[in-house]
Amino acid sequence: MRLMAVTANQWWSRTAVIVVLAAIGLTFPATPAHAHGQLALSKPLANTIVNDPLQSVELYFTERPAPHAYFAITAPGGGRVDNGWSGGQPLRLDKPVQEFFRIEGKWEPRLYHTGFPAVVPVAHWPVQGDYVASYLSVASDGETVKGSVKFHYNGPTTRAPAGWVPPTNEPDPALTTQTDHGDTPGPGGAATASAPVTGTGTSEGATAAAPPPPQQDGIAVWLLPAGLVVVTALIIGHAARRPPPPTKPAQRRRSKPRAA
Repeated sequence: MRLMAVTANQWWSRTAVIVVLAAIGLTFPATPAHAHGQLALSKPLANTIVNDPLQSVELYFTERPAPHAYFAITAPGGGRVDNGWSGGQPLRLDKPVQEFFRIEGKWEPRLYHTGFPAVVPVAHWPVQGDYVASYLSVASDGETVKGSVKFHYNGPTTRAPAGWVPPTNEPDPALTTQTDHGDTPGPGGAATASAPVTGTGTSEGATAAAPPPPQQDGIAVWLLPAGLVVVTALIIGHAARRPPPPTKPAQRRRSKPRAA
């Protein structure tokens, strides 16, 4: 009986912990990205291994990159291997990206199903190792679009084309000034590559962008989790202090008198 009581107490304690964790997970759902014109995905994907010498790296954004956007691909040794960039055919995203817009004084989410590419040709693959594709642009509402995609190249090395010179250009000064004075992206920041694209989508641009919606009051946000933690502590404490049920004394068996 004592073992059964201990087991029941442990069951109640574990159940309370699971309930609290589930409630906290519902209270703090995954934060959607707030920055506009963000990176939706890339080819190759971030933190993946590339075994073939790709002709280019493709970065897909929720709106078309600025004409004076800056893109660079850096080899493991620090040298650049990119050879300019250009736009391309928009593709439909397998995983839509959510951004917020202010409509009639209210923040409304909007899903973007189309990625607008920036195709960055790779002149050559000098060595195997980690490569980084970095980008700097500005969204239609003035927010900075900045980030990088890192991947590992494990394919054969290739030679640079005849007459090619590693680029040394820097971001356009107008772009740098614009991003320095632009609005800072929200907590979501710039999204990293997460899924490949399939099929061809239609052009779909952003019409109006706005800063991220205001954060909820800190006290209201933490009130429910704090209350759940307190309740769980009381349940566990009560279960631990509950005495085990009394055990009945064993009855002695009376021996029958032997026959004379």
